[in-house]
Amino acid sequence: MSGNSDNNKMSYRVLGYISVIALSTLFYELSLIRILDILWYPHFAYMVITIALLGFGISGVVTSVLAEHKRLFSNSTLLWLTVALAFSYSGIFFFLNRFHVDFDNFSSVAYLGAKVLLVFSGLVLPFFLGGLILSILFTKHADKFGKLYFWDLVGASLGCLLVPLLIPSVGGPGMLFAASAISLLGVCLISRSRVLVSLALLSSMILSGFLMYRGTDYLEIAFHMDKRGFISLQDSKILTRWDRISRIDLIQYRKEYVWIAYDGGTQTSYFYTFDGDYKKLRDSLPEKAREQFWDKFVFASHWLKEGTNPTVLIIGAAGGQETKGAITFGAKSVDAVEMVGTVIELGKEKYAVEPYGNSKVNAIRGEGRSYLRSSDKKYDIIQMMSNHTSASIASGSGAVSPNYLQTTDAYKEYYSSLSENGVLQVNHHIYPKMVLTAARAWKESGRTDFEKYVLVYYVNKWFNLPTLLIKMQPWTQEEVDRVHELMGGDGFVRIHNPLDLENSRLDKSFFTGTLPDELIAKIPYRINIPTDDQPFFNHMRKRLSPVSYKEPYVDTSVKVLLNESVKHGIPMDVIHLLVSAGSALVIAIVCLFGPLLFSKVGRAPWQGKAAFISYFACLGAAFIAVELIFVQLFHKLVGFPLYTYVTVVFSFLISAGIGRYVTDITELHRRKMVRFLPYLAIPVYGIVLLLFREPLLNYFLQWSSLARMAAAFLLIAPLGFFMGMPFAIGIAGSHDKGKGAVGWAWAINGLFTVLGGVCAIVLAIYVGFFNTLMLAFAIYVLAGILLPRFAKV
Repeated sequence: MSGNSDNNKMSYRVLGYISVIALSTLFYELSLIRILDILWYPHFAYMVITIALLGFGISGVVTSVLAEHKRLFSNSTLLWLTVALAFSYSGIFFFLNRFHVDFDNFSSVAYLGAKVLLVFSGLVLPFFLGGLILSILFTKHADKFGKLYFWDLVGASLGCLLVPLLIPSVGGPGMLFAASAISLLGVCLISRSRVLVSLALLSSMILSGFLMYRGTDYLEIAFHMDKRGFISLQDSKILTRWDRISRIDLIQYRKEYVWIAYDGGTQTSYFYTFDGDYKKLRDSLPEKAREQFWDKFVFASHWLKEGTNPTVLIIGAAGGQETKGAITFGAKSVDAVEMVGTVIELGKEKYAVEPYGNSKVNAIRGEGRSYLRSSDKKYDIIQMMSNHTSASIASGSGAVSPNYLQTTDAYKEYYSSLSENGVLQVNHHIYPKMVLTAARAWKESGRTDFEKYVLVYYVNKWFNLPTLLIKMQPWTQEEVDRVHELMGGDGFVRIHNPLDLENSRLDKSFFTGTLPDELIAKIPYRINIPTDDQPFFNHMRKRLSPVSYKEPYVDTSVKVLLNESVKHGIPMDVIHLLVSAGSALVIAIVCLFGPLLFSKVGRAPWQGKAAFISYFACLGAAFIAVELIFVQLFHKLVGFPLYTYVTVVFSFLISAGIGRYVTDITELHRRKMVRFLPYLAIPVYGIVLLLFREPLLNYFLQWSSLARMAAAFLLIAPLGFFMGMPFAIGIAGSHDKGKGAVGWAWAINGLFTVLGGVCAIVLAIYVGFFNTLMLAFAIYVLAGILLPRFAKV
């Protein structure tokens, strides 16, 4: 009796151990993404996914090659690997402080490549160690793989929840030490030595206490890149706060204002020194606009509506310039929506009593479109100014880089939320693409003659912020003159006058929402119209060669964005995809040919080996494609990008874990026909969900944020449940091929997760989310066809 009890207790400890290792690994992955948001640029942080899967893939190969070595599967090996894992997490803090990669300044492609390879080699170590521990356990207990993988995904889902909860308290670098503290709990579960258990528990408590003691006196990693001169201004820094969306640094840039640096200078705003005397401020405008605003275009719509007592919505309120402009020109009320809540808090409490302290201002932490959809309020002014978030965690994936504020669906929502004679002001780069997108939305809203409703100004000194003003009624001469009184001169150029169509600098087809093919071919950048299905406004590159002013619709904005992002022949805006694709080729050689050449299971001839490889390749590619795109699709429902990411990833992890557990306890792999259920259920449920997604999401939008997250979970969970089954069915049907088969399957799955992620991004850009998901569902059907070729009942 006691022997059985000990075995049961040991099994529970093993399951808990798996959960702790998985938790710490995903915790490290998400923390590293946030850290690299700051040290590099957000889209580079996508490469963390590649690094993680590279580590997992190599660990699978090692397990496959060494599968016949019994010592690899001993408790002592797992114990020392866990200790090494704990040290490796903390070691990354010192590693990133010592070895820097500057993607803006490098002497040659070879030098950059060597530095990237060095840093990637260090960052991959914790993933390799964590993956090796899991791969050893999956191989050792292959007959209970479904149960083990369930607890693996439970741990990973908890890690997904913990990161946004802890990062404001300990900061990004502190999260590395938190990962060490978590992994040390694994030593307590796997070790039979009371001394080691006590040391591990004490060390974990000391690390946790150290982080709690420091509080917001965050640990720092030296910056790798000097974004907007951020490094040179460190002596003027006032404070640092890690928000769940972005890191915020306040720097006393000049006496007149405090610089709000988002993510180490990736984006910027200001808290201006202001005494709250709005009458005095109004009397000084527009002549002294730059004393309280970036420039006079900031308050163009408020200048136009002065004296009408307008209700105003600001999307991306940041330091409060637009809000201050609205109050200055007599707004009745202002709803100021800002995603990075820390900026709102600092604006209210410390650095800008006005405008956030004004009784007319309702400062809201949230996402603009989500806020619009949850309200039936009509506004006289809706204003946005280059305010898409910089953090990759906010969009779920830095590589996809969606901008949901610049799509046809977004503009239709703006139009429907404006009053009868309301005005929309947008300041964003690439005005030809903005006008084209807004025109298509206007047409799809059942409206005509868009050219009579739009006014556009541009200025070279603010190369990426042209001013687009759209009225819901045709412009009058008095209104046009009023705006030109403000915007005329000082380098501002009127691109389009709704009352002088013949002299517009835009071809008339821009205002129809459809460009002729000949014009599209002549424009040297991508001028496609972004939608919520393809929200890639910022993906503009059509070629590597430089663009020039002689080409159609090329201005300073376009020239800088496209030409200066190419360094030594490398397009830095897509380098993450190039590196990921290159890494995938390296992983392919290691993961496919390593076991084939060096492992017993790889060298041995057995029926269905090609189908085995293809099967697990299909699962890796399809799963990551569905997960990445669902993060984007459910943005509309959940609203807050970070919460969307956590909700979707948590839903897939926990429901897939349950699916794998059910597969194990029901022995689904032994049921000749029933085992094919998930390969049919995935595409059927997925397609039904996509077809009914819009009415379902619109219905749930009326609910509270927490209820919307719960609704998202309920919609995703059935799909995740079935998506969790194929991997467990495949493992159960292949572990009799040899002890190294499980490790090899793990490696192949990791490889094609990288390839699937890259391909999903590229496909989403060019064919949209819907079509990419259709392909992913088809791949699951293909996997079902491959299954019986290597897994016999």
